[in-house]
Amino acid sequence: MVAGPATPPGKIGVILPYRETFALRKSGAIALSSRDFANYSRFRDSITIVGAAECEYSDVRYRRLVDWRRWWKRGRWAYADAVVRVAQEESFTILEIQNRPHMVGLVRKRLPGTRLALHLQNDPQTMTGARTVAERRELLRHLGAVYCCSQFVRQKFVEGLDDDSGKAIVVYNGVEADPVAAPKERIFAFVGRVIPVKGAVELVKAFALAAPRLPEWRLVIAGDDLEGLVSGPRAAVAREREALAGRLTLMGQVSHAEAMGLYARAEIAVVPSLWQEPFGRSAIEAMANGCALIASARGGLAEIAAGAGAIVEPDDVAAFAATLRRVASDDDLRRRLQTAGKAKVQEVFAIGRVTATLDAARARLLAAH
Repeated sequence: MVAGPATPPGKIGVILPYRETFALRKSGAIALSSRDFANYSRFRDSITIVGAAECEYSDVRYRRLVDWRRWWKRGRWAYADAVVRVAQEESFTILEIQNRPHMVGLVRKRLPGTRLALHLQNDPQTMTGARTVAERRELLRHLGAVYCCSQFVRQKFVEGLDDDSGKAIVVYNGVEADPVAAPKERIFAFVGRVIPVKGAVELVKAFALAAPRLPEWRLVIAGDDLEGLVSGPRAAVAREREALAGRLTLMGQVSHAEAMGLYARAEIAVVPSLWQEPFGRSAIEAMANGCALIASARGGLAEIAAGAGAIVEPDDVAAFAATLRRVASDDDLRRRLQTAGKAKVQEVFAIGRVTATLDAARARLLAAH
């Protein structure tokens, strides 16, 4: 990673949610995106990421908040107090609050001279402090910018507002467009938490239906399955798991590097989210690694998959299985999807490209200070 040109004056603090993990083996998507944006920013030398978890990455400036909890105060408010204290010590010109609208009002009262930005990675209408039109209008009054990880998230933020004064902009999450390649294998890959809304159960059922006609293919699932939805003795797919035997691999929790290694080897990646996915980082990571993408068109995933992936309705397991068979069996289709996915990453989601959009917004905030 190469630092950009000389940094203009002004310090930028990027505030992670206090429960966000930042370890080599388990990092939250917000932390990973914040790291990527920091490393590719022309303001790199002026950026400090602030969080409560231990950071195991040495390529970013990180300040860990410790001893910030107070027994008499709710965690979110005690954390906001700690953020204010470190912002005052660091003299941040811009404070970018990651995904926590409720922090904006308190921070604004305590830091009246600091330019504030809110970086949204989820549907704001589901978040404390942004659910109503009145709350979002009040946020705009305090904020210099609202960075939205997808058009879907931006639309949810501006819904019902007469005017956002151009503050709400789309800043897609990004990835390296040309990661290290590896020989491809007949693998369907799923990377993510194994929770109901991610569609892993539906994927296993669909693969079990498709598998008899795809004898060379296997399914690999990488991610925590704390509820035992797939791996547990009483899993809803226990019968399918037994029938698939060695053709279903459950890797459990993996590091980000291991996840990228899986995508590098897999011919096909499946992102069958059942909920309105705000973005879908795993989808662009898969496309960058040359996987053909099969995804649901829900939330921000629709923007990623449009023109570059095969669309499925995960609830329709029979149709889902048919799509798995079609993409796996049709070599020309699979190669077209792989090529289209890599091209879209380079054109839309390359980390240098999306960071330039973010840096332009930061430059405007610095100029307005």
